[in-house]
Parts: sequence; C-alpha cells; structure tokens
Amino acid sequence: MTRKISTFIFIGLIFTVAVWMGDKNSLITVDWRLYNLEFSVPEAMLLVLLFVAVVDFLNRIFRRLLSLQVREAYKSNYAESVKENEAIDVLAGKISEKIIIDRKDFDKSLLYVLRAMTSITAGDMKEARANIRALKKLIGKDPIIDVLTMKIYKGEKDFDSMEKLSAKLMKNEDIQIVGMKAAVEAQMQKKEFAEALATANKAFELRQDLYWVIESAFELRAKAGDWDGAMQVLDAGIKKKIVPVEKHKRLKAIVFYERALEARKKGDDVNFFRLCSQAIEADDTLVPAALAMAQYYVENDNQFRKAAKVLTTAWKKNPTDEIAYAYLNLYPKDDVLARIQKMETFALLNGLRPSLNNRILAELCSEAGLWGKAKGEIEVFLINNPCTRKVAELIAKHEEYYNNDKNAAKEWREKVKTMADDGEWVCESCGETSHEWHSVCPSCGAFGQERWHLYVENQEPEVEEQKAEEEDDED
Repeated sequence: MTRKISTFIFIGLIFTVAVWMGDKNSLITVDWRLYNLEFSVPEAMLLVLLFVAVVDFLNRIFRRLLSLQVREAYKSNYAESVKENEAIDVLAGKISEKIIIDRKDFDKSLLYVLRAMTSITAGDMKEARANIRALKKLIGKDPIIDVLTMKIYKGEKDFDSMEKLSAKLMKNEDIQIVGMKAAVEAQMQKKEFAEALATANKAFELRQDLYWVIESAFELRAKAGDWDGAMQVLDAGIKKKIVPVEKHKRLKAIVFYERALEARKKGDDVNFFRLCSQAIEADDTLVPAALAMAQYYVENDNQFRKAAKVLTTAWKKNPTDEIAYAYLNLYPKDDVLARIQKMETFALLNGLRPSLNNRILAELCSEAGLWGKAKGEIEVFLINNPCTRKVAELIAKHEEYYNNDKNAAKEWREKVKTMADDGEWVCESCGETSHEWHSVCPSCGAFGQERWHLYVENQEPEVEEQKAEEEDDED
C-alpha cells in the first residue's frame, strides 16, 4: 500500500472514531430500487475506507502484473544471453518507482516499453524509435529512454554512440551498472581493451554478484596478463556462486598454465614446475599443461614414468592425438612394431573417442607395412566417421603400395583437400578452428574457450553464430 493511501486511511479512521464519539445515533439511509439499507455514520465511513483500500490493492496487483509481463517479454524476446537479464530491473522492476506519471498513463508507458523492445529484437529500429518517442511524451526525459536508445545503438552496431551514451548512464547511480556494461561492450568491440579493463574494474568494485561483471573483469585482466587480478575475480565468482565449478577449475588451470609459461621463459624451472603442477591439479584434462609437464619430466632426470603417468591421466579424460603421439615418443628407441603394441595397450584406456584409436593404429600399421590390419582399422573408422584428410592419405598409400593401383592412389590424393579436417581445436565462442591450442582465441579474443574436437569441418564463424542463435530461439 502506498504511503499516501496509508495516510488517508489512517486519518479517515481517526475521523471516524471522532464522529462516532460525537454522535452515536446518527443514521445514513440508502434507498435504491428495491434495496433499503441503513448505516450508522461510522459504519458508512468505514465502508468507504475499505473500498479505497481494496481499489488500491487491486490497482497495485494490476500494475505488478504489467511489470512482470514486460519483464517476461524482455527475457523471451530480447535477452541475447544471461548477461542481458541484469538490465531487466531497470526496464521493468523499477519503472513504477522511478517514473512519476498519472496512473492512467502507466499502462501505456509499459506497452510502449514492450513494443520498443520487441521492435529492437525484430531489427525494426525505425518502429523502435517511434515507440520511444511516444514513451518520451508520457514520461519525459527519464533514464529508461536512454537505456532503450542504447539497445538501438547496440542493434545498429553504432559503438561510438553507444560508448558516448554509456558515459551519461554511468552518472546515474540507479543505472550506473547498466552504463558500465554498455561501455565495456562498446570498448571491446572498438578494440579499446585498456579502457574496457578500466571500466570492468570499476564495475567489479561496485558489483561482484553479476555474471557479466565477473566474466568481463576476468577476461580483460587475463588478456592484460594480470594473472593475480584474474584469480581474484575467479575466486569472487565462485564465492558468489556465479561461475560454475567446472568452469572455475578450467579457467583457474589455464591461468596457472600461462603463469608457468612465463616462468619457463625466464628460465625459472622451480616456479614452472610448481605452477604447471597447480594447473594439472585444477584440471587434469588441460592438454597443453599435461604435454608441458611430461616434457619437463623427460628433460629433467629422464623421469619417463612420471611423464607417462601425466599423459595417461589426460588421455583417459580428454584423449587427443597430441597426447597419443607424446606418449609414443617417450620411447624413441622402439621400432614401429613396439609402437603398435604400446598404442594398442594405450587405446584400451580411451573409451571417449575410440575412432581416434582406429586412425592412429591405421597410421602405425601403414608405416609398418601391415596393410591388412591398416585396412581393418580404416574400415572401422569410416563406419562411424566421414573420411578425413589423414585417412584419405592412408587409403591412397594402401592403393599404391598394397593394391599397386597408382591411378586410384592419385584420385584419393586429389580428394584430400576436399575432406574434413582431422582433430581440431575449436573456439566454442565463435567457431574458429586451429591446429594449435590457444588460451585466447585469435579470432574473437575469448579466453579459455578452445576445446579439442574430432573431425570438425571448417566453418565460418558466422555459421556457428547462426547455429547458436537458432539454438537460443528453440530454448
């Protein structure tokens, strides 16, 4: 109940008691059609007060429902990611508290907000601006106008205007965090990473319970090489239960690994070993850390068993061809038959990507001239996968050296370029593929998003983005 209504009812009750004490016998008669009712003056006044309270209660319920409707519409029609939901309170939850307008215009205001957001989502910026102008006539120069205008700039990718308007929003304490978010987005799009980092740090000092603040502050600090600062953000994210546990372990491991690489460049073997061990302890599926640690064990006192143990642990949980080749190369004196035997034993530990076992064994058998066995591994591989470049090369060798068919071998070699790539590191943010692992995606700059996948065909980032958008629409 609003303060004005509460005050009115309180004064009304006092006045009712005063009237009742002054004249207890007064009556009010209501004669309407077939109804004839008699009330005492206090009873009539109490009925009036009750009527006012009920009307106010119903009005507040109605206004709340409209606010929830705008909130739900915003979440379903416009939210591009979890980050966008953090601006909803500004657009819906606080509108009734921050805008002073007549109640009869309140419904229209909410509908204009809803229509503007829907138009922005549909990409109709002309219609969105028309709705914003109509909203402005009702509520004046309220900050919500700037917030909606910001969404238009973002949709139009006008990052200069977006950054300029964000500076205005940051001066308003109620929506300061929204302005910071817009500023970080615009500055990152403009490659102004130093400015984006400064803004993200301010947002982190202000709010540590928002996902976009944790994500942006961590990523920008990591890119700047501020590993201690990045760890501080990660710890805050896990403490606030914003960052999932598995993601926290992954990012923490990458930070330790990057710090280990810095130590190795300085020739600091002690800190390299310590930091690389911490990386593996945080996430023993991090392939580059396992490879680096195995190399360290071999180069220091020839600790082959410890190197094999690190590689075996990584192979069980995240088998890649890099891990398999590193394991086989631990024994350089082995001939090809011994390597085949070791790979067959190693393959038993890989239940996640059995096709990888088939391809590597086919390579080794081909090298040993065991064409019958190589052909068997290739056939099993092709049952479950498309033909890849390496497999096409193996088939070409089989045709040339086993079947003595040089024409068929030539045809297969010509097909190699049209075949799918073998294992690739793929950025889960933009879809960029690479033969090498990167902590920061060379294409989109996302941190810690690369995962190893089998037999991924080259696709443009736009294709991956379109797939992601379609999946979001289905959800």
